[in-house]
Amino acid sequence: MKLFRPLLFLVLLATAADAFAIGHGPAARLMARCEAVLYEERCRLGLYDALTDPEKTGLIGVEFSPLTTSQGHLPDKQASARSVMADVVAEYLRRAGVGEGNWVAVNASASFPGFILASLCAVESMGANAQVVFSYGASMYGGTDPEFTFPVMLDLLNREGLLSTRLAAAAPGGAGDRMAETLLEDPRPTVDILLASRSEERVDAPSVAEAIRRRLEIFDDTPRPVKCFISCGGPVVALGTTEAVLELPHGLITRFEPIPKDPERGLLFDFLDREIPVLHLLFVRGICDDFGIPYESGAGR
Repeated sequence: MKLFRPLLFLVLLATAADAFAIGHGPAARLMARCEAVLYEERCRLGLYDALTDPEKTGLIGVEFSPLTTSQGHLPDKQASARSVMADVVAEYLRRAGVGEGNWVAVNASASFPGFILASLCAVESMGANAQVVFSYGASMYGGTDPEFTFPVMLDLLNREGLLSTRLAAAAPGGAGDRMAETLLEDPRPTVDILLASRSEERVDAPSVAEAIRRRLEIFDDTPRPVKCFISCGGPVVALGTTEAVLELPHGLITRFEPIPKDPERGLLFDFLDREIPVLHLLFVRGICDDFGIPYESGAGR
């Protein structure tokens, strides 16, 4: 018993130290620096709204635009944009076994720019690499400003020397990964202009199954096999069209049974079937609860 108590104390002390480190680590510090640049640029463009983005992240978009594909919850977008999320993703990646020199696959819709930036800051702060496929469709308050999309943000952060990751490919996103359903006017002219303005490979597949297959080819085209898959938001290519997605937990997932066999089962299941850990970044409140992070806006970054 005399030996047990000191050991227990050390374990509790280490756990408390780890909890305290979340939000103060290198990934969070990098994300905060990135957000300062994005906030300044959003102000310069006349796109900043203090009511929707009181924490000045530069990552909150408008409610409605040609890129708005579905409803979105503003507090979710605000919480996911806090710089602490970069440390959260870094911790998930460490638990998944990701380390320096490893490759991570990132499939991201524009719904949660905060989660995308957090993932890239986490990966780069760990000395790892990211292969990223981005899609323009976004829910309300996500990456919905056509004048300041996430690819444009990433270009800026590259120029400023804060990040080095570049997109591997871009896609329309939204329903069917073809922007088949939106809340406003036909979005394709806007999306086509945005895609045409980019130098990355364009993924514009005729079906969900083909869109998934093409992404897998891109994610497999890395110097080393990917160590982990990150899904930001809820695009159909990641979640699939089967009911099995309703049983997926949030955060880090290392195994799931039974894995559906449908060709439209989604990238999350494709990587789990390969026994590759995945990060499911969609249920913001649950992720906040896992790490004791305040969810409500104004609670601090």
